[in-house]
Amino acid sequence: MATGSTSTVQTALRFLPEWLESRDGPIVRGRNLSIAFDPTRLTGCRRNWRGTDVWEIEGVVKFHPRGDVVRGTLLEPIRTSGVVTGHSPKALEVTVPSDATQIEVWFHNFAEVGGRCDAWDSRFGQNYWFDVEGPNPIIPQDPVRYREATVANADLVNVIGQTAVKKNVFPAPPRGPRVGKDLRTSLYVQAWVKNIAFAKDVWLDVHVFDRDAARIQAGTFALSWNGSASGFGDLFRFQGEIYKGSTATPGSVSPKPNASLVQYRLYYAVEGTTYTDAILHQLELLDDAVI
Repeated sequence: MATGSTSTVQTALRFLPEWLESRDGPIVRGRNLSIAFDPTRLTGCRRNWRGTDVWEIEGVVKFHPRGDVVRGTLLEPIRTSGVVTGHSPKALEVTVPSDATQIEVWFHNFAEVGGRCDAWDSRFGQNYWFDVEGPNPIIPQDPVRYREATVANADLVNVIGQTAVKKNVFPAPPRGPRVGKDLRTSLYVQAWVKNIAFAKDVWLDVHVFDRDAARIQAGTFALSWNGSASGFGDLFRFQGEIYKGSTATPGSVSPKPNASLVQYRLYYAVEGTTYTDAILHQLELLDDAVI
C-alpha cells in the first residue's frame, strides 16, 4: 500500500496472549498503523516437515467502506544453516487510507505442505472492528466505476501486491542537486487469477485524482503474464507510468495538477465471462512539494 502524503506518527495495535488487546492511541486517517500479534494465540496449524517449520501466520486488514484489503506476514523466520527452525513475531505495518471510517482485522494460521491446514483468530467469525478518527474522509468526485455485466468473485481474481509511486525523473548532475523537476506517477499491481483456460485477459481501469479529489487522468491498462502460481493460478503484472505531472527547468515551468490519489479496479476475462474482485483499490501519493 502506498504511503503517500501520510504522517509518520504511528499507532500500535497489539493482540496479546490470553485474548487481550491494547493500543497506544487512536487509529487516524492518513497515519501509519502497526499491528503486533502474539503467535501463541494461534497454534492450530503448526507443522514441521523434515526439520523445517512450514507454517505461517498472516494478518488481514480490511478498510471500510471501500473494502480494500491489505495482508501480510506476522512472523520473521529464524534460520539455522538456511533452514527455518523457528519464528519470531513481526508487526504488520499499514497506512490508514484517507477515506476509511472503520477497519476490520483478522488472523490466519495455515500450512500447505503435508495437506492443507487452516486456523483463524477472528473472534468466532465476527472479526475485530475499530473506528477510525481524523479529518473528514476524502471522497473522489468521480471514482472508478464498476463495469456492468461482470461477476464478482475474489476466489478467481485478486490483488496480491500494489504500489503507487511519484518520482522526479529529471536527470541528476554528476555533482550537486537536481536543477529541475519532471514528475511521473507509476503504478505496480500484481494479480492472481484462477487458471480456468489458456486464453485470458487481465486489465485495470485506473483514475488519478488531484488534491481536491477531482479526476485528472483515466486509462485502461493490460497486465502481462508473470508466471504460474499456487492454487492452480497464474500471476499477472502491470508496472508502468500512469500520469505525467509538472515539469520545471531553469527559465521554464509547465505546471500540471498535483496527483494525490490513484484508484483502480481489476478485471479478468476468460471463456466469455468477466470477473472482478469487486474492490475499489486506492493508493495515496506524496505531495509534489516534497519530491
